[in-house]
Amino acid sequence: MLQEQIVAAYVRLLDYPRSLLAVMAGLLTVAVFYGSGFSFDASSDTLVVEGDPDLATYLEVSATFGGDDFLLLTFTPHEGDIFDPDNLATLDMLAARLAAVPGVRDVFSILDAPLLKSPPVPLTELAAGFRTLRSADVDLDLAAAELTASPLFRELLITTDGRSSALRISLDQDRRLAALEAEQEALQAGRVHPAGGRLAEVEQQRREARARYLEERDRLIASVRGIRDEFTDRGVLHLGGVPMIAADMIAFVKNDLFTFGGLVFVLLVGSLYGFFRNWRWVLLPVAGSMITIAYTVGILGFAGRPVTVISSNFISLLAIITISLNIHLIVRYRELLQRDAEEGDDPDAAPGGLAVETMRSKFAPCVYNTLTTMAAFGSLMASSIVPVEDFGWMMCLGIFIGFLVTFTFFPAALLLIPGRPPGAKLNEELAFTRVLSFNARWRPGAILFAALGLLAVGVLGLSQVTLDNRFIDYFDENTEINAGMRFIDDRLGGTVPFEVVVAFDPYDEDALTDGEMDDFDDFDSGEEDAYPQRYWYTRDKLDRVAGLQTFLQTRPEVGKVLSLATLESLALEFTGGEPLSAFEIAAVLGELPDELRAELIEPYADPASGRMRLSARVVESGPAFDRAKLVADIRAHAEQVLDLAAEQIQITGMMVLFNSMLTQLFDSQVNTLIYVVGATFLMFLILLRSPLYALLGLVPNLLAAATVLAFMGYAQIPLDMMTITIAAVSVGIGVDDAIHYLHRFKEEFARTGDAREAVAWSHATIGRAMYFTSLTIVIGFSVLAFSNFVPTVTFGLLVALAMVLALLANLTLLPALLVLCLAGPRPLHVHQAREQARPTPDP
Repeated sequence: MLQEQIVAAYVRLLDYPRSLLAVMAGLLTVAVFYGSGFSFDASSDTLVVEGDPDLATYLEVSATFGGDDFLLLTFTPHEGDIFDPDNLATLDMLAARLAAVPGVRDVFSILDAPLLKSPPVPLTELAAGFRTLRSADVDLDLAAAELTASPLFRELLITTDGRSSALRISLDQDRRLAALEAEQEALQAGRVHPAGGRLAEVEQQRREARARYLEERDRLIASVRGIRDEFTDRGVLHLGGVPMIAADMIAFVKNDLFTFGGLVFVLLVGSLYGFFRNWRWVLLPVAGSMITIAYTVGILGFAGRPVTVISSNFISLLAIITISLNIHLIVRYRELLQRDAEEGDDPDAAPGGLAVETMRSKFAPCVYNTLTTMAAFGSLMASSIVPVEDFGWMMCLGIFIGFLVTFTFFPAALLLIPGRPPGAKLNEELAFTRVLSFNARWRPGAILFAALGLLAVGVLGLSQVTLDNRFIDYFDENTEINAGMRFIDDRLGGTVPFEVVVAFDPYDEDALTDGEMDDFDDFDSGEEDAYPQRYWYTRDKLDRVAGLQTFLQTRPEVGKVLSLATLESLALEFTGGEPLSAFEIAAVLGELPDELRAELIEPYADPASGRMRLSARVVESGPAFDRAKLVADIRAHAEQVLDLAAEQIQITGMMVLFNSMLTQLFDSQVNTLIYVVGATFLMFLILLRSPLYALLGLVPNLLAAATVLAFMGYAQIPLDMMTITIAAVSVGIGVDDAIHYLHRFKEEFARTGDAREAVAWSHATIGRAMYFTSLTIVIGFSVLAFSNFVPTVTFGLLVALAMVLALLANLTLLPALLVLCLAGPRPLHVHQAREQARPTPDP
């Protein structure tokens, strides 16, 4: 009763098509205005799990020791090695140009590295000064030998062969943004009482500051790239670093959105014209999808919610889902048009009546179609990964808007278009659906047996789905960033960083015992000590750190490792290899100039908090490795071999955060499928009012989704930021076919009383629309295979595969199950003559 009242009220609205279009035009103007605030964000913090304790650790460690906010620019001269005076001059010019870029805090290269053996300088004389490659009296041959063998700078700023060098470009931090993010987190966590609307105010300020930060970061990276390009005539230059990875991710996504988005629309236009041979059936769906996208983008711009790498495909999905709704309406309208023509009615007499009847007959299945698709994408909101959650609600919002637009714009425009479409034969059954119909009706047992076999194979494939993701694999091998990451990986110690932090007792001058100070009696000169924290650096602490560093350096997946143990190894060259005593450690630290202490000591030790840090990078271009196992092995070595307590060890960094995201992705796949199954079953049950139909409608679509995931397992395609949504997309779009098919089958079964006849009529009518919509989706997403961003390629091809499987399952397994449950098996030969004489069904 309620459904009939809703449909009646909707039909009354169609009496005012001009008013509907006028309201939509006004809303479109507003949406376009707010759409200017639509933005992209692929920064590293969009790739982590909300509430992840590792994230809190990472932020705290970064605040103390410095984070990953730097770029690496490598320089390999065309001629000679890096120590050629001309090449050093080029490196100097390059460093100066980079240092002048707004947003760059400093640039550090081998030109700034302290030289202790070119010629040798006693450690006790460092306070008086030290040489660098900029010094006039430096011996370049000795400097080359020293730097290429240096445990500190080798594979950090210079390759072992001396052919290439790297400049570390440290970037300014946005302190205002950091303060706003900290205040927002405190307000949300309840640590600070939210006075009035302070939380909303802080969120708005943070969004604005974030947008400015991203714009400035894009300009900075563009400037660095521009400077790099100016020096390509002097050598080969590669750019890398975590900010670079994030920037290139969003650059590829933006390029794909505009390049392939336009190409997708062109292909959709061609497909629609090929299906219907009439421009009105091209323009109406395309216009409706564009309006839907404009409305959704306008709302996102108004709300200040950016699109990330994970949600970047929402525009393509919205376009295709909206066009699919339109195709069902077009096919139904043309069926009714042909019916009237065959019955001798004049289609021109009441074209508005056909439009209203079309909308009335398709209202219920399209409503439940929309709700079911929203439920499937809504399952993504169960994830704790913010961009995955955002993708879920963005799709729910867009799909709801798409339904409203389709059921207002399509009939309103159709009612105002003069004339009628050409009266071509519209109900001829496609050869494709006829073959599937025949087998579903007369070979249901064979289809069921094949489905069970596919399920068994799929279970094995599902067990092989992996999380083996690497940033380097996200970019095509022919891209600049892939080449840069491989170069840095192979020759400069790895790309993706992680840190191991060891906690000791904090420095407290008053807490130092007389015994602890006995070793330093010779320092008591009566003068104020410029660096009293040097007494905190004891032999025991350095031994623990050195033990961890030695362990890390034995791991093949770990590249360059830096810590105070690295710095001590430099000092061993002056002590004949004998470890420094507590006295010698304090003496060396006391002699270091402030600028060297800031560069060489402070990034690896913080006496105030009592922590020492090991900075390492993983080699992504090498053999695959288990990140979680690496972290577990580090902890086990620290606790079992070095006798450190579990609470003394913190392992953090982008590698750890990325691994947390991947683990959460895997867990969310399970949660997503469970939620989708429940929500979809409920929608089927409400629409069809039959538990049997609801259960049968689920089976083929779950099989299709499981088969796609199994294919990923067999093909060794890992779950990543985009393929995480495959289950929801497969079920969300594929179940649309099941809804329309079951809705039509129920009508035909009530009319004919024969399940096989109902299947024949359903294939000949709604099967045509299912074929057109699925083919449209496959064509639209297949074009993404030409992207340079590998997750986009994978996502596009897997969605296309999912739609093919869903179409086949809904036109074979679903009708076969209906026949087996409602008609039972019958010998094929009994009905062959009848099948051959069967007329073409009409609507």
